[in-house]
Parts: sequence; C-alpha cells; structure tokens
Amino acid sequence: MSNPAQATGLLIGVILGLIIAAFLIRYMNRDRKWKTEYDEMQQRARGKAFCYAFYTVMILEAILIFVDLFGIRLPMTAAVTHFTLIVIGIVVLACYCIWHDAYVGLNTNMKRYTIIVVVAGAINLLAGIMAIANGTIWMNGQLQTPFINLLCAFMLIAIGVVMTAKKAADEREEAGDDQ
Repeated sequence: MSNPAQATGLLIGVILGLIIAAFLIRYMNRDRKWKTEYDEMQQRARGKAFCYAFYTVMILEAILIFVDLFGIRLPMTAAVTHFTLIVIGIVVLACYCIWHDAYVGLNTNMKRYTIIVVVAGAINLLAGIMAIANGTIWMNGQLQTPFINLLCAFMLIAIGVVMTAKKAADEREEAGDDQ
C-alpha cells in the first residue's frame, strides 16, 4: 500500500475495530467482565488450538517467502495477502475450539454473541459489496484492502457454519445416547 492516506485510514479502522471489539466482548459476557472465562478442559483445548493456528500461519508465511523468492506475483496486495493468512489462522483456531467445546466461554451469552457476529458479518459483507460496486476492490490486477471486509465476512460465516454443524452433531449424539 503506497498511499499514506489509505494506510492511515486502514490503521485507524483497525484500532477502532479493536476498541469496539473490546467493548463488545464485555457486552457479550453475562457477567460483563472484560475477560471470557474457560474451564480447565477448555483452556487445554484452546492451547492446542492456538498452537495449530500459529503453525498454520507460520507454514503459510514460509510458503509465501518462497513464492516471493521465485518471483511469483500474487493477485493481491501484500496487506491483503498477510491478512488472508491471519484469517486462515483464526479459522483454524475457531474450528478446533468449536469441535473441542472450547470456543464458547463459561460466561458467554450466546444470544448476544450471535447478534454481534451476525451484525459484524453483515457490515463486512455490505462493505465488501460496496467496494465491488465502486470498483475499488480490484485495481492494477490486484485485490485491494477493501477485500479484507469480504474476508472477515466469510470468516464469520465459516465460523457460524462450523458452530451449526457442531450443534447438529451434538444433538445427533444426544439423540443416539437417549435410545
């Protein structure tokens, strides 16, 4: 990103997003604490999930180094490329936690959580669609930073799909146990 105004706008957007996320986490928790609480089993599973996510991002970054060394030009800016790898790491983390019952904290209000995720997904999807309509998502043969909104929307959708699949699997297991 060579445009200082774009870089500054992105930085301000990220900082505001993090501040808003902190307050939403507090709102999402039943006890209004800043920190989501997890039991010991959840903490162990989350530790493994963080390891898998970390190694996923490291492997992808190592691949990216070789892509660069071989002079292969990706159809996206560097910012979009690296953010894509971070999103993949987040999805790995979330999916592992969901399947090991370590995603939702003990003090999480699922109704509030669902509302927050749906609204965040819709806002990001709308921003991405607007970027497509404005023609700002693709320039000079590369995906530009507005594509990050679509990445975030698809990440939240993927997490929602995995949560729904896990819930269905748990319900099938419970129904099988009852028989």
